[in-house]
Amino acid sequence: MKARWLTLALIASVALNLFLAGVVAGRIGGEAAQGVRAKRSFEALLATLPEEKRGLVRRELRQVLPEVRRDLQAMQEARAAVAAEMARPQPDGAAIDRHFREVQARTTAMQEALQQAFKRAAAKLTVEERGALLEAAKQRAGRARVPEI
Repeated sequence: MKARWLTLALIASVALNLFLAGVVAGRIGGEAAQGVRAKRSFEALLATLPEEKRGLVRRELRQVLPEVRRDLQAMQEARAAVAAEMARPQPDGAAIDRHFREVQARTTAMQEALQQAFKRAAAKLTVEERGALLEAAKQRAGRARVPEI
């Protein structure tokens, strides 16, 4: 039973990270190409499922999108506030910390909403379908790289 939930958590985490990377890259960075790549990666995960199950996963995720969009907007505003504070001649470290906490809180809220939606969807899949998602997620996770700075 524990292994089943660990599997679901891994699948949810990879799918969520792909989704959030696309949202954040596309909305904040203005890099639509990254958003497209993230969407393709997410769709590649879903491609392991029968069409009706893909729809089930999408429906669960769509239910939380209004909440995620609100959190995304608030996160963008908090990031803008960080940037504005850092641009001041004498930045207020406490204000920067407050804004960073807001960014973190909103990021966490988005992750929680999407993870719970994905968990609800995954619970409606067969063990074979979850296994296929897990295998696809492992392959995708192996390709992820932190860029060199």
